[in-house]
Amino acid sequence: MADTVVNTSMTPASKKAGQSATAPRKFGVSDIPAAMKKMKWPVAAALMDYWFAGKPWPTKDGGMSSEVKRHEVLAKEPYVETTIVKMSWLVGFERANRVIRVLKSSWNNPAAIKQMQDKYLPKFQGKAPGIYPLKFDGDARAVEAFGYSNSRPVEFDLIDETDELRAALANFNLRIFVEGKVVIAIDRIQLFVDRVGIYVEDAYDFVDSPGFKPSQPLGYWNFDGIADPMSANAANIGMQQMQSDMAGNPFATGESASKMYKELAEARYYYITNSSFEKYRSDHGKGGDFQVFSDVLYESVPLVVIHLWESK
Repeated sequence: MADTVVNTSMTPASKKAGQSATAPRKFGVSDIPAAMKKMKWPVAAALMDYWFAGKPWPTKDGGMSSEVKRHEVLAKEPYVETTIVKMSWLVGFERANRVIRVLKSSWNNPAAIKQMQDKYLPKFQGKAPGIYPLKFDGDARAVEAFGYSNSRPVEFDLIDETDELRAALANFNLRIFVEGKVVIAIDRIQLFVDRVGIYVEDAYDFVDSPGFKPSQPLGYWNFDGIADPMSANAANIGMQQMQSDMAGNPFATGESASKMYKELAEARYYYITNSSFEKYRSDHGKGGDFQVFSDVLYESVPLVVIHLWESK
């Protein structure tokens, strides 16, 4: 899009009669993906691009349905994304690795075994005696539908630094599941586990939790990226002072002064919250929340036998 040319009293260039200036462009939430790309955050940018390319849900407010948020049902196309988040990217963050280590040590603890018995047994009861493979071929969404063995959240506090993991997923879930074979006999059903898999599940939305006031903060952003509150406010004050000095300088005229004034205006940081995205969706009728699944990180384990059922 070509630059808009306007007559304005806001820039030094307007001090000359009839002179025009290129209007500064105000930063908006739809500019965040490009800012993320400048920061070399491709995963965070791709997820947000997917949100902007999507359509609102057929709900009252256009947001994700409460049933999906509560994990009672899976999101359906186009409100699900399974290709952007890779576990190879995730393991680059120690915050995620800490949770992965916990899951690997607890995939078959008593609570996990109870989860497998509750989820898996109904799917195999009534089948003829025999050996049945339990494989998901890296399809995390299929695991979510069938049943995982354990889950842990990865969470951030408001004061934590924003890195790409936080910008991409914020708080999310890591799940672990098992693969192997199910052996059905007349008097028992056993699960022989020889490997486990781990994946990401997340609801990518901008809905504040009930009772959360004010709206959840998402940082101070401009066209070049994100800054911490102190740095952003200091930069905004400095830029405003420079603009004021230029406006009062009779020699700050011409195209170069106008260009500098515009650059200062566009460098301003804006405070972004969940409500910023909700307003964008309300104003433009665009922006689709979605459920995120990663690929699967597999690891072989020594053979373990899980007893799903035995006759008394």
